[in-house]
Order: sequence, then C-alpha cells, then structure tokens
Amino acid sequence: MLICPMCGRNFPPDAGERCPDDGYPLYALGTDDGKKPLGPGDVVAGKYRLIVEMPRRGGAGRTWKALQINLEREVELRLLPQNSITRPQDHARFGREVATWGRLRNDHLVRLFDSGFTDDNAPYMALEYVEGGHLAARLESDGPMPLDRVRVVAEHALLALEAAHEASVLHRDISPAALVMGRRADGTPYVRLTGFGLAKHMGDDEDDPTAITMTGQVIGNPAYMAPEQIMLGILEPRTDLYALGVTLYELAAGRKPHPGTSLSEMLKAYVTGTPDPLRQHRPDVDPALEGFIARLMARDPGDRFASASEALRALATANMPAPAGAPRAAPTSPAAESRLMLWAGVLLAVALGAGAAAWLLR
Repeated sequence: MLICPMCGRNFPPDAGERCPDDGYPLYALGTDDGKKPLGPGDVVAGKYRLIVEMPRRGGAGRTWKALQINLEREVELRLLPQNSITRPQDHARFGREVATWGRLRNDHLVRLFDSGFTDDNAPYMALEYVEGGHLAARLESDGPMPLDRVRVVAEHALLALEAAHEASVLHRDISPAALVMGRRADGTPYVRLTGFGLAKHMGDDEDDPTAITMTGQVIGNPAYMAPEQIMLGILEPRTDLYALGVTLYELAAGRKPHPGTSLSEMLKAYVTGTPDPLRQHRPDVDPALEGFIARLMARDPGDRFASASEALRALATANMPAPAGAPRAAPTSPAAESRLMLWAGVLLAVALGAGAAAWLLR
C-alpha cells in the first residue's frame, strides 16, 4: 500500500511513484500491527505526551497538541502512519524535507524542533505550537477578511518568505492553509508560515522541479501556482510571491482570482484570461492595496516584485502601483513564448481528455 503525505490518501502498490491528485511522491505504507489507536495521555517516542488531536493542517497522518516532557513545552506533533517510510529513497526525501525546514529561523516561520521515528517506525515532526487556526479555515467560517488584517497577513508572510529565500529555500505551496494566525500577549494578530512539506532548496537537483509532467501530475495546488511554474516548471522566489498574491486576493475577495474548478479551466484562464479587479468583489479596497496584490499576481515575472524584500518596502511606503498594461504571458522572449504556448496546448489537451474531471482543486 502507498500513501500520499500531502493529501493523506492511500493507493495500491501499482499506483506509480506520484499521487494522481497532487503529484506528490508516494511513500510505501506498511501494515498495522493491531495496537490500539493513540489517544490523549499516550507518550510518543518516549518524550511527547499527547494532549488533544488537532485539525490537520495539510499532509497525511494525524496532528496533536502535545507536551514535550523533558522541557515542559507544548508542541504540534505531526505523526505519519506506521511504516509509511520504508525505502531508502523515502528516508532520504524525508531527511531533505526535515533539513530544509530545520534551517529556517524567523519569528514568522513555524519552527521545527525535532523529528525522527517512533519505536514502531512511525515518522514524526515536532513543531512550534501556535495557538490559532489556519486562514483557510477562517476564510471558510468567517468569509472575506478585513482589509487591515489582509495587510498584516501580507507583511508577516513576506517577512517569512524573506527569511526563507535568504536561506535559499522556496516554499512552493503558499496558500491560506499554510498561514496560521494567532495573537500576541497584547492582543495584536500575528501570522506564521508553515507547511514546508513541498519546500525546495534552490540549486537542489535531486527533486524534479517540473510542476506538471506529461502524465498530468501536479506538484502543489494549481490554483496558487504561477503561469511559468505550471507551464514550464520554472521555480524561483517570484513564484512564491505569485502564490502569496493569489492568497491575499482570496482572503480579501472571498474567492480565487481565476474562475473555474477544474485544471483545464484554470489553464485556460492562465493562457487567455486575466483576473477580475479586486475592487469588483471588494469595493472598499484602497487602490494601493489592490495594486500591490495585482503586482504580486502579474502574469509576467518581470512585472512582479523582484524579491520579498522589495515587496516589503513597497508595502511599508504604500508605493504599490499595479503593473502597467495588461499582464503578459511569461516569459516574453519569442522562443520562450513558443514553448509556453506548446506546453499550454499539451496540458489543455491532457486536462480536457479522459479523467480531467478528477482534477478538482482543493
């Protein structure tokens, strides 16, 4: 049996190497030994006492609020199923993911404290515990976010990305589900970025950077992927900024910028369409914030901010003009433009073929 650590679904042994829904590498899943399910009060790996199970914040397995016994510190403990990592290449991948997350240090990044395997071979990660829910759940329960709060999310998420990019780490899965909002002691809100399960170290050739393969496998959520990422497999800091722009638009408008629920509709929007102006769904938005979000989402990477640091400066000074003219397909050289249109045609043909209905966005 195989399991996808991103969506948590199980697949038969002959399902292939990647999840057909999100393209994430599948891990081998061993058999259960019949032990009773874990519950509050149980001790994991000899050092974490479970307190209460938490809603899953992405990925497979179960997430617990737990007490790290020797330090008397509350943590978020993520447990993958027993024997879900067995092959040497899976151990290597797990090690890379842990190392990628562990090298990051910033007040707006959820920190990784510890990782390893339990006595019965269940992989785990112990994360900084942040009181509060992820923004996808808040959006679903409360609807569009107040615009002053959207600005806070933008600032804190950019501070997190600035630190990650300076450490040569691309998140490549920014979405409302990857942002957790809590409150400081004085009651002011703060946002932390989590969900580094798809993170990639810049320059690491061991992980295939192609966003969609010729078999139609998607690594990440297409709703938040930049056009050059979804069509050409280009990964750079600007692709994270694009995903943040889509996230901010969704938090402000209560809907994603591109209509449609299927991958084929999303690709068509990338090739032929432009998103509705934010003010069409949020009339009270000020032009500076609308222009800032539009620039993050510019179709041409050259029209976006060059870095998270540049975006932070623009946000601080309110110097946030929208990109001039209509967004252009990226990149813009004639050769690259031809490649982009070829990929778009191939991908649209794949998506419109048999099985496209199964490619629904999360």
